[in-house]
Amino acid sequence: MISLLKVATPRLTATQEVADKVVAEGELDATHAQARRMVEAGDVPHVREDGGIAVTVVAADRQTNALVRFGRPWVSLPGGSFTMSFIAVIPRAVAEDEMVNGWLPMIAGLASLDALEGAIDACGARATDPDCGFKLKWPNDIYCHGLKLGGTFTESMPLPDDDERMAVIFSLGINLAIPADRLPTPKATSLSMHVAPLPSTDILRDMIAARLVASLRARLEAFVDMPLVQSGRLHSEMRHVCWMMGRRIEAQLSDGTSVTGEVVALNDDASISVRMPSGEVRPLLASEVGVLV
Repeated sequence: MISLLKVATPRLTATQEVADKVVAEGELDATHAQARRMVEAGDVPHVREDGGIAVTVVAADRQTNALVRFGRPWVSLPGGSFTMSFIAVIPRAVAEDEMVNGWLPMIAGLASLDALEGAIDACGARATDPDCGFKLKWPNDIYCHGLKLGGTFTESMPLPDDDERMAVIFSLGINLAIPADRLPTPKATSLSMHVAPLPSTDILRDMIAARLVASLRARLEAFVDMPLVQSGRLHSEMRHVCWMMGRRIEAQLSDGTSVTGEVVALNDDASISVRMPSGEVRPLLASEVGVLV
């Protein structure tokens, strides 16, 4: 049973060198829930000394009650998973701008790929299958070889003592070294099944987290400096790694309805367009999609 597995506090030496604050626990109800509590308590740095974007990291080896989009459970395995949340503070004007804020979840996914690929290169590992590559399933899943490797969850929150800025929580879960018989679904996979040789989970988590802090900070600083320009660049970048393009999907929406059809476009506001059997093209925002299959 998962509850009988040994739980250990993540060691994040490299991450502490680049993050503005690190909170690591052996066990939490959820890193995202802890991040929310820290934001509500005013317990996160807002700006770096150099004026750059401050990033706080919340990590746990085991989560006891982790829920993600629309209350779905987040399954992880102590000693085999990457379960962390990253809190960044950005201008409120950007966080609330509906023309560009749809790209914040895409930044989470792209930064996750940056971190994964950088960590794999740094430890000299290689894909066991030349066709294996990382993709992003809009709006929040990380795919490897057509299977779900992990997922992200992005949420913006007001700060209790700052009307000019908002906190954005980027939570990330990755299956690093989970045996096939412990994966949550047949459509899930684990990094160790596709890439070798890898270091211990403890070392690999730190390598990924440190790179994710750096990538998030760099991407967010560019984004808040020129939101419209960066939205265009993110659009171009996402098209190369978007697993959804040309695929038939069924989207169950938060209002209880559903949309079935082929994904035909990734739009300028980070929504997707779906061509339904009737021929009508329907745009879908990430915020209105509950489940996407």
